[in-house]
Amino acid sequence: MTQGLAGLQVLEMGGGIAAAMAGKVLADLGATVVKVEPPGGEALRFAEPSADGALQSGLSLHLNANKRSVEFDLAAGADRSAFDALVARSDLLIEDQTPRAAEALGLTAPALHEINSQLVILSMTGFGQIGPHHDFAWSDLSLIHAGGWGWIIPGKGTPKERPPIKPFGSHVYVQAGLHGATVALGACLHARATGEGDHIDLSMQETVMFILGRHIAMYPYTGDVDHRSRPALFEPMGFYLCEDGYLFIICPEQAQWERMLALMGDPPWAASDEFRTRDGRMANGPAIRTHVEAWTKTWRVEALFHELQQKRVGAAPVFTYPQLSEQPQLKARDFFSDLESPGIGSLSHLGAPYRLKRRWWNLRAPAPALGDAQSAGETVFAPTPSPISPTTNSERAPLAGVRVLDLSWVWAGPHCTMILGALGAEVLKIESTRRIDLTRRSALYASGQEPSPDRNAYFNQINQFKKSVGINLSAPEGIAIVKQLASECDVMVSNFGTGVLERLGLGPEQMHEVNPKLTIAMISAFGQDGPLNTYTGYGPLISPLGGISAQTGYADDDLPRDLNMAYGDPNGGIYAAFGIMSALFARQQHHEAGQVIDISMWEAMLCTGFEGWANYMLGGAPYGRAGNGHPHHAPHNVYRCAGDDSWVAISVEKLSSWRGLCEVIGRSDWGADPSFSTPA
Repeated sequence: MTQGLAGLQVLEMGGGIAAAMAGKVLADLGATVVKVEPPGGEALRFAEPSADGALQSGLSLHLNANKRSVEFDLAAGADRSAFDALVARSDLLIEDQTPRAAEALGLTAPALHEINSQLVILSMTGFGQIGPHHDFAWSDLSLIHAGGWGWIIPGKGTPKERPPIKPFGSHVYVQAGLHGATVALGACLHARATGEGDHIDLSMQETVMFILGRHIAMYPYTGDVDHRSRPALFEPMGFYLCEDGYLFIICPEQAQWERMLALMGDPPWAASDEFRTRDGRMANGPAIRTHVEAWTKTWRVEALFHELQQKRVGAAPVFTYPQLSEQPQLKARDFFSDLESPGIGSLSHLGAPYRLKRRWWNLRAPAPALGDAQSAGETVFAPTPSPISPTTNSERAPLAGVRVLDLSWVWAGPHCTMILGALGAEVLKIESTRRIDLTRRSALYASGQEPSPDRNAYFNQINQFKKSVGINLSAPEGIAIVKQLASECDVMVSNFGTGVLERLGLGPEQMHEVNPKLTIAMISAFGQDGPLNTYTGYGPLISPLGGISAQTGYADDDLPRDLNMAYGDPNGGIYAAFGIMSALFARQQHHEAGQVIDISMWEAMLCTGFEGWANYMLGGAPYGRAGNGHPHHAPHNVYRCAGDDSWVAISVEKLSSWRGLCEVIGRSDWGADPSFSTPA
């Protein structure tokens, strides 16, 4: 079977996690991805974590599987003709350097388009290609805080004087890579249809803001600013101590609270008027926590997880990586993939972030040795077809003419379909007045106006570019209308609970009888099969499940901390959007259609938070909670400034930056002190 992205020829350069992540998701589905490395290799090869005998870092082993490598000295002008020959045969060039560094290497869009007018260029920078900050240095830490996410972490009533913190990992770079690769595929489809390349200017700061959903939409609608000291949206919602660890529990619906009370034996305290309603529980959050935690402490984590989930109550253990490696659900879905790596042997790699009916995803080869394509004397790119003459419709959007049937609600599916709509697809959002989308009902209405389902900041933020179609899915006539629409659509997206579509008569097999060419993406917390496939999933549960919460928190206490947004939702949504774009590429290039994409938000989160797994895979000691700290860089923190609740994020990742910081603070002697010459 042809892999979905076979025939897509990609150059990757810059050496950062963002470019490597974008290249990885393309390579894993069959694209030919060639890393262009400077003499001696890119920095990612030498990053931590590493292991004795490993020829590459854990990050490189994970991010660079399925790729090839060439070594060029572009800074000295050498190897330029060989590099230009690759550019001439490429569909896509991915880079994550500063604009100044890219210009010094001749990697500006005009220069590259002189060589290949059909080339798509994806430039991922901290603050974009233009504007007063365009050439500022950046790091994951600075961008987490510059984008506003750190400001609300960890939430759940954190004392205001506690500093904002970052989630463990490199989430800014990962999200930039995922969103960048998705849009780049759209631009490549457009280039192959019209003969015109493009230059995508991706700001990582703006990517952070984009995934914040309701948190970022709150201010322009209400004038209110979200904060980490705010209480939880529901009670109970948060981490509860058990005999052997922590369990995250969330009860947004009254029926869930009542089912949990039944499991608790309907304790007398719960009969009090102050706990009967959602508003009452919100007003008495500390008392709720005290009562509930007295009960959870009598349980072991996984036993209570299964008991609550079997009662349809949202719960998730705070898993560590050793625990994750043994999870029956992940094993049943064959999530982990063994791959032989030179110098170290067989390693258990993270698997696919989605399961595909047409099995395009595959770990074909380990991360390449430096210059492996050159040493083999190979021509890694096939000759490109004759250039296409630019067409008169070259200004059309990449997905113009694509129609999407959107059966999703809340956040994960809508994030996916919002991206498809932004790329030009016609998105038909199926809604019902019998069960209005939760995001239309959340208390975020425009100030000074009568509350209305059409005036909700949360809904309006994540449902841009769509049309709403009211259909009653409980009536046979409604199902018939959906099938009629599906017969004229290219894509269908759903994030209903597992089995709901099938019971409605709208499952993949049933829909492919109506339209065999339909691409179907189904987003759920645990996936469409496996022993936990029917368990309840909300976005906040996914970070604890995925190992991130276990490593996120302040360094001076022993509590796992929340990321304070339903991160599993936009993360699952962008993987779904990328999978759909890959299916549309395969349909255009290989005439393959009828793909089914099964996105488990849990598995997608593991693929996003890969740094902890890379460390575990290489036998490293578990990372501790460090607030804004970093296991391999220093200084790396937020620091108080003048004024109330005012902070600055400072990260030093190389010796020259350390010396620059010392000069700024008037301590050049520290910069020259040998005892400060290493992060340790």
